[in-house]
Amino acid sequence: MHTLRTFACLAAMALPSAAALAHDKPVPDGHAPAGVMVDHMHKAGEFMVGYRYSWSKQSGEMLNGRQTAPESDILHKACQDPKVAGHEHCMMKPASMLMQMHMFDIMYAPTNWLTLMVMPQWMTMGMKMAEVHDPGGHGHGMGGHGHGHDSDGIGDTTFGGLIKLGSSPGHNLHAGLMFSAPTGSTGIRNPDGTLAHYMMQPGSGTWDFLPSLTYIGRADRFSWGLQLSGVVRMENENDQGYRLGNVAQGTIWGSYRLTDWLSASARLVNTHQGVVTGRLTHTGHGMSTADLPANYGGQFYDLGFGINTVVPSGVLEGHRLGIEWLEPIRDDPNGFQQRRDGTLVVNWSKAF
Repeated sequence: MHTLRTFACLAAMALPSAAALAHDKPVPDGHAPAGVMVDHMHKAGEFMVGYRYSWSKQSGEMLNGRQTAPESDILHKACQDPKVAGHEHCMMKPASMLMQMHMFDIMYAPTNWLTLMVMPQWMTMGMKMAEVHDPGGHGHGMGGHGHGHDSDGIGDTTFGGLIKLGSSPGHNLHAGLMFSAPTGSTGIRNPDGTLAHYMMQPGSGTWDFLPSLTYIGRADRFSWGLQLSGVVRMENENDQGYRLGNVAQGTIWGSYRLTDWLSASARLVNTHQGVVTGRLTHTGHGMSTADLPANYGGQFYDLGFGINTVVPSGVLEGHRLGIEWLEPIRDDPNGFQQRRDGTLVVNWSKAF
């Protein structure tokens, strides 16, 4: 009986602190780390605008699965796929790849159980290529020189709704039923008229379904969350005759509120993406590792570190800024791909 009374007292003490996070005054950990999307809902009548910037780079060694790929393997194996004709030798490989995304978040809640949102985006990509050398040190590339190419344009547009599944003091659960419209181009071509690499196209070219399930818990200065999400391609192929791989992702995070305007977070992410499929025609001339559909997708693990800030009062009350760095901790790509360097995400938002 004494144990029950003690538990009841502790619960009574905990509930106010959990409920305190639900009051109108904004707190920095009211949103998930910057790299987590569709993470929160709004009250009926609330409107939110936001801007999200993402920067990611690859410039490491070439991998074949989890192992470093010898130059001889890249030369003789990376451009050979039994499902699509490649070149006899792989003449080129990526030296670096930089991808930037600019996304606008627009959210409106007509009711307490539904939040609608739309997220248009602009993509910018840049790639530098290097020659593949045989063990004797002789280049098999284009006249002894590498080269680079860039692309940019409107990306695919994400839209849909978040639906509240359950809520209690300190706990929230909601589902995301989002879709991606193929507003981004898949027809960008190289100067010689060949199709640019799949990763250099701003869009997927297919209508996609983006389901998610998000749980968030809070107690005193601590908050934590878990999200399962995915990308399901709803068409067999796009106008170019290919389809990007489906995506499944799981992430878990924890956050601690350092002050009334600043919180720090840590996050673990696991992403699995399939290979490019469809009516498989390689991009370019099939001379580069990035030309072959089998050299896309895989399983990847990242560890994220971030901070969230919010203006708690005054003229700028409610303005939020989140910054997160995602450090790759394990790459297990399909086929031959370059090791990742990391991803930076910056997110600003304001609710009205």
